[in-house]
Amino acid sequence: MEHILTAHFSKYPQMTPQDAVKLIYQSSFGGGHLITDTTAALSYLRAERAAVTAAPLPLCEDIGRGMTRLSLQAEQCTSIDDTMLIRIFSASAKRVLSRKDNRQRMEDGLSVLTQLTAQRKAPFSEEELSAYLEEYRAAGYPIVRHSDIYRQAYAPAYRVMESVFPMLLPLISAIDHLLAVNSGPVCIAIDGNAAAGKTTAAEALASLYDCNVFHMDDFFLPFHMRTPQRLAEPGGNVHYERFHDEVISGILSQKSFSYAPYSCNEGAYLPPITVKPKHLSIIEGSYAHHPRLQHAYDLRAAMQIDPEEQKKRILRRNGEELLQMFLTRWIPLESTYFHTYRIFSEADILINPKSLQNHG
Repeated sequence: MEHILTAHFSKYPQMTPQDAVKLIYQSSFGGGHLITDTTAALSYLRAERAAVTAAPLPLCEDIGRGMTRLSLQAEQCTSIDDTMLIRIFSASAKRVLSRKDNRQRMEDGLSVLTQLTAQRKAPFSEEELSAYLEEYRAAGYPIVRHSDIYRQAYAPAYRVMESVFPMLLPLISAIDHLLAVNSGPVCIAIDGNAAAGKTTAAEALASLYDCNVFHMDDFFLPFHMRTPQRLAEPGGNVHYERFHDEVISGILSQKSFSYAPYSCNEGAYLPPITVKPKHLSIIEGSYAHHPRLQHAYDLRAAMQIDPEEQKKRILRRNGEELLQMFLTRWIPLESTYFHTYRIFSEADILINPKSLQNHG
């Protein structure tokens, strides 16, 4: 949050305490409200888009904590359908408002803002901020509008959403097309580096579509199959035979089926999961593009991540001990598989999170 606030102070020197609090609010609560009337929201969006002039601006502006402002003025935005934009804005709002720690995020952000202001790094004084926060807290932390000063200086026009959604726009467009032209089952697979965001992407897509999601992590090899010969096989680290026979065959049958996830932690199979057929199925996880499985896919997406960012994410998610396991064992196995089967070069859609990490 310190980095985000400092960057915005530099980029928008006419920010007032109100605008800084709005930024923190958006990074904590998203837009702050659910869309209950999509028709009205769509009409308002179209009117706002018609009033702005396209410019060579970054499509997204990071506001921290996995949130972004998608610019309606960016030239890239002109290719995004209004209806799609409302869909992802609405889905993101539901996901963000369902989080349980939003209020704590808000308080943490306000604490950082107060510290930066005390250090004279903000474009306003401690007294100005203190006066604004006193009134704001007394009002019960309401949704914040930009100040008139900010609006006149910068003419903001954007929608707030989780950063994952703009990153997935090409994939969302492709899925929409597949669902429109295929009456039978549509199956897509998201492969890629560990910690690249595959599970997060699948969860985001599941908030947009009525679909089934399957995780390759549920099909890692049971311990008795982890022989040197099997682990030497590119992609042999996953039980692709069982995934094919239980999940792929089940999807293609268009009938209800079940499968038992395998827990590496427990070294045992978990209770079976029953799956009812749906138009769309999403498979996510490393080894999802294994050659034994590809025949069932209508689209293959792959997610890449910078090695240093990958280490940071794994450390944050799994801790130091498991990070070393990833670096010495699991990542090398994945790399062999990626190289052997040209996973990234042959994917239909390649997603790199850095492609949208542009702060303008």
